[in-house]
Amino acid sequence: MPYPIVFFFYRIAYYIVRFVFLFYYRISFEGRENIPNGTAIIFASNHRSYLDPVLVAMAAPHPFNFIAKEPLFKNPVFGNFIRFMGAFPTADAKHPEYDMLTEATRRLDKRRHLTIFPEGTRHTDGKVGRGKSGVCVLAARSGKPVVPIGLVFDSNNLHFRSRICVRVGKPLYAADYGLDANSTPHEMHAMRKGIMNSIKTMVEDNPPFPILHDVPKHRTSIEIAQDKKRAALEQKKAGRAVCPDYGGIIRHG
Repeated sequence: MPYPIVFFFYRIAYYIVRFVFLFYYRISFEGRENIPNGTAIIFASNHRSYLDPVLVAMAAPHPFNFIAKEPLFKNPVFGNFIRFMGAFPTADAKHPEYDMLTEATRRLDKRRHLTIFPEGTRHTDGKVGRGKSGVCVLAARSGKPVVPIGLVFDSNNLHFRSRICVRVGKPLYAADYGLDANSTPHEMHAMRKGIMNSIKTMVEDNPPFPILHDVPKHRTSIEIAQDKKRAALEQKKAGRAVCPDYGGIIRHG
């Protein structure tokens, strides 16, 4: 499909999704001024939830591409929809010659932003993993800047009016680390570390709001409700003001 048509429908979908997300969650942005103008960008983000590609895209209203796991494309309807929205698979069993990095570089050369999650999997505990060097390979091959993104949630379980902060770090360039298309993964260690340290700092240091800790998983919702009720009664008997959400138990979701 011609790119102008894709761009048109992308912008419509972008503003609809943006409206829904801003209504349902309390989303804030920091550091948008760090996003370079006039070039495609590799946005490297920590991975908290399935909503992450949308949250990253909300930081810059320009058509994004993102890498998705191959099983997501097996359903024809959903697979075609996410392809239309810029997704492409990590592998393609029907085309053995397919190479994800080559496809990603091709899209960057067409000035389309790319979202990548260097950790390779979701970390729902709010911590940032070690990360892999694929993002550095893309930066070295394409010459495009890498902009670190830190996604901060106020709890591990998102719910209505959860607080989310999308933090945008300063861009990093492969050339500043002496990297080019022929560099080895070992030579990319310093850049990979720089990217992940930037993400980790934004996520784990100086959070923009209080972070609620998860209730231990072995406790049932009935047990939690009973504990809240007991705590509220104890507070009332003691003649103190009662807050239903903080009667010694913190609510999450």
